Amino acid sequence: MNKSNRILKFTIGDNDKKNVRKFLVQHKFSSSQLHNLKNKGGLIFVNHKQRHFDFRLKNGDEILIILNSEEPSDLIAPMSGPVDVIYEDSYILVVNKPPGIASLPAKARSGKTMANVVKGYLIAKKENPTIHLVTRLDRNTSGLMVFAKTSYAHSLLDQILHSEDFQKFYLAMTYGQVKPESGLIDLPIGIDPDAFYMRNIDYQKGKPSRTIYETVEKFSDASLLKLKLLTGRTHQIRVHLTAIGHPIIGDDMYSGKVDKRIDRQALHCYRLNIVHPVTKKLLKLRAPLPKDMVMLKSVLRGEKNG
Repeated sequence: MNKSNRILKFTIGDNDKKNVRKFLVQHKFSSSQLHNLKNKGGLIFVNHKQRHFDFRLKNGDEILIILNSEEPSDLIAPMSGPVDVIYEDSYILVVNKPPGIASLPAKARSGKTMANVVKGYLIAKKENPTIHLVTRLDRNTSGLMVFAKTSYAHSLLDQILHSEDFQKFYLAMTYGQVKPESGLIDLPIGIDPDAFYMRNIDYQKGKPSRTIYETVEKFSDASLLKLKLLTGRTHQIRVHLTAIGHPIIGDDMYSGKVDKRIDRQALHCYRLNIVHPVTKKLLKLRAPLPKDMVMLKSVLRGEKNG
């Protein structure tokens, strides 16, 4: 079992709270993590001596937190399968998800998902296989997906998820030439009253949703767009692009038409910029365009020239 991701070290500075519990809250420990630390076998050492939550700290003190071990859920069965690892350390695992595989098991559907395969991967590495999904992608969207390796890392990532410290960029190929060529789509998204699994623009009950887009390449009757998510709604890019009259090629759910050129929506999470919540280093992560979207791009270019 990999223990390194269960140990956190801090040195107390001028701006730190001088009580162990308050210090931990200041460092983004959630109430459930404090509960687990206290009641499920976590340990706190100050200058190599075991201490409790009410211990008084002073500048220069070294505090060592050993997080409680986590029991993986039985709901997600480990499965073998390829895992395309883009980045990994003791806290974070970022993988490149292929199209056609769900992120998490749905209640009605069994079968292989990224969560099952990542659990199998962690077990093979003799690491704690508890699954903490930070970002998910639709079954037919490909690209970068983030898992945390501990609940503490998960909560730190959750707290920056919709901030400039966690930037998500996508590439999409859409019907038509988008005008203006770049801009902000700011339209509230709600659940479609006619189909619970779909989303639509809903000015009454919808949640604020914002997507920045920029045209990367124009084709005769299509566009390659780069998109940045400012919020994280279900199907956000798919609904927003449909709303401005340029649905994603292959997205039959929202475009209402089947496209012979690609058998899924041409949408790929190709870039993440994450300020690592523990090391504070900027991670610039990329996943190359998958084959089916590369093929579609060359078909669109050919249509332009042909």
